[in-house]
Amino acid sequence: MATKKKKKKRNTSSLLRLIPVIAILLAVGVIAVVLLRNNMPSSSMARATESTLGNTYSGTLVIARNETLYEAESNTSIDFVAEEGSHLRRSEVICKVYSSGYNQTEINRLNTYREQIQNYHENQVFSAYVDAALDSENNEIAGLAGQVRQLVQGKGEGSLTGLERQLTSALTVRKNYLKTKYPDDQNLNELYKIENDQMKKIESWTTTYTANEECLVSFYTDGYENMLNAGNYNSKTPEEVRSVIRGILPEQSTVSRGNTPIFRTVLEDEWYALFLCQDRDWNPVVGETYQIHLEGYGDYVVSGMVESFSRIGGDLLLRMRVAQNVAPVLNIRTCAATVGDYVSGYHVPTNALYSLDNMIGVVVLDHGQQVFIPVTVLSYPDSNTAFVRPTVSGSPLVNGTSVMLF
Repeated sequence: MATKKKKKKRNTSSLLRLIPVIAILLAVGVIAVVLLRNNMPSSSMARATESTLGNTYSGTLVIARNETLYEAESNTSIDFVAEEGSHLRRSEVICKVYSSGYNQTEINRLNTYREQIQNYHENQVFSAYVDAALDSENNEIAGLAGQVRQLVQGKGEGSLTGLERQLTSALTVRKNYLKTKYPDDQNLNELYKIENDQMKKIESWTTTYTANEECLVSFYTDGYENMLNAGNYNSKTPEEVRSVIRGILPEQSTVSRGNTPIFRTVLEDEWYALFLCQDRDWNPVVGETYQIHLEGYGDYVVSGMVESFSRIGGDLLLRMRVAQNVAPVLNIRTCAATVGDYVSGYHVPTNALYSLDNMIGVVVLDHGQQVFIPVTVLSYPDSNTAFVRPTVSGSPLVNGTSVMLF
């Protein structure tokens, strides 16, 4: 019994002597972990890489727009007032089209009548008067008439329509001034009547086009505007779409044979995509939104909702509505594209994931400070990589951000 008691005392004494050593070792271990985490060497860093994951399908995109084509018969010349691709409000002038009856001889004749009126003013009616206001009007009219003459002869710059508008306004101002200040002159009135008749004659050969509603305008046409637009795109078959891709124009691409397309107006708010591919395993869902990447146009990616689709043989045709501004595709008819259910996120090493307060995240260096960013792990592409997305928008986690490894 005594021997057992002595043995027990020796064991207790040994344990008591080991306690300070164990405490020191534990403290050193804790300090090492703290130092490791707060003084991370540069070799224990990695960079987040932005990427997208999901199923993608390659094919060709044919674009339809909510557009109206305007044509004219036997026009000889067009004065483009609006700029290509410009935004127009209702009633703004697009262009003036001069028909076959319009020619330079009639313009020259009008200018001749106006010169006769000018000469009559100076030499017959007002030679005895000193009228500074009238002289100013006459000088302005003479200057504008000279600019019109230069432009018609191909020697000047500017808009013929604009100059004619200014000249007409100046003539009207002068005519009204003369009527109020000077007595009627039969010869002068006759000259005014001849000028007015000639102006009406020219106007009968001139058609001014204005915008019927708020829209974009384009003077470039490709012959598909009437057969492929917002009103009929949803009925197009894979064969019809493939003919557009091949560049086969419809038999009658204009409203009436012999007409010439002059411009088109396009509503801005949305456009339509006909996506043709060959994938027997893909079963798209009507009403589902997919991402469309137009290849060859940078990183232009838009969302398109499937309104219907057709599968004939090896061809799969998706008819999609894109609720975005039409301006970037105003003059695109076909292009290569990929469609898919993309998910955007960042690739990081799996050992960059860190748990804090029951949240999974990564620790990034933001202006020299360690910041914990909560993330959602979307997938593990392989055993060493996690595909994550920040749970809060606007976080410092962006492409190329340094993340700490643990």
